[in-house]
Amino acid sequence: MKLLFCAGGSAASGIGHIMRCQALAQVADAQHVESVFWLTKTAKELALSRHDWVGTILEASDDQIHLAQSIIDYCRTELPVAIVIDGYAYTERFIQQLSDLPVPLVMFDDIQQAGWQAADVICNPAGEHLRANYMQGNPGATLCLGPEFRLLRREFTTGFTLPLAQRVSLTINMGGSDPFELTLPVLEAITQAIPDAPLRVVMGPGVSQHQRLALQHFVKSSPSAIQLIENCQDMADVWNNARLAIAAAGGSQFELAACHTPSLLLCVAENQRSATQQAAEQGWCEVFDFTGAQPLRELAERAAILWANQAALNNMHQRAAAFAFTEGAFNVLDAIAQHRQRHA
Repeated sequence: MKLLFCAGGSAASGIGHIMRCQALAQVADAQHVESVFWLTKTAKELALSRHDWVGTILEASDDQIHLAQSIIDYCRTELPVAIVIDGYAYTERFIQQLSDLPVPLVMFDDIQQAGWQAADVICNPAGEHLRANYMQGNPGATLCLGPEFRLLRREFTTGFTLPLAQRVSLTINMGGSDPFELTLPVLEAITQAIPDAPLRVVMGPGVSQHQRLALQHFVKSSPSAIQLIENCQDMADVWNNARLAIAAAGGSQFELAACHTPSLLLCVAENQRSATQQAAEQGWCEVFDFTGAQPLRELAERAAILWANQAALNNMHQRAAAFAFTEGAFNVLDAIAQHRQRHA
């Protein structure tokens, strides 16, 4: 049995799509289902930088017409249990072509991107408010909506969270590729506002070379205590040791909630707005809008206030525990199995 993935990933789009597909692949692996990924050359390099990677990788053409035909040809001899699509660059035509195959088409959707009407299973953990739209536009689809379908890798499913009193670091992470180059300006602002804080900065595998060199230079020359972590292989450990986190919104916010980590989230794209608003209402994080101007001063000032307020951090830490959903990948895999049974 095989589960087939088409996932986007690059320095521009980040590695979030690949990582949540990997979460499903890891659960599938535990159920003796082999995963096969169709990734572009760049995405393949990012995936193989992970020591815990699960699944075979086939190099995908950048030409989606050619890619669709390759997958169709593959399915003639290796019919998978489902095909999973995750990425904003896939066209409606490409999705429609794959939907014509006699296997369930699973779509990880954040923005109701073109083609969702052709999917058999739609997964959107922050999309409960879109349920009526999905049901109207695709009444036959199995819907995986809400926090119980958050896809987290197995490192986040152990259930272990470190008490806040044992955490020491202020941790900064702007995602796997930081396409808006926010890490350095955020770090500069934080070191000015809280010069004595023990800082950890996570630099993902997709970060550009000039960003990498600039960060390395700043860390070496700064009088602040800064640990620079490159291509981190265990974000659960990093988040579990963070007394306060400053992170780009997206998949990281689900990881932070799972680790009960008080957080300041930077909304850097419109498709993150709904999920970050929901998270802010839950009380374990605060959100700053970085889709236009960059409120670095306000961010640093708020970080300094929280860093000095143990009671506020304890409250955020406790509130996060109520929203720590870690079984989403199991639930999505179960939804795929149930869909197959209903349509057998």
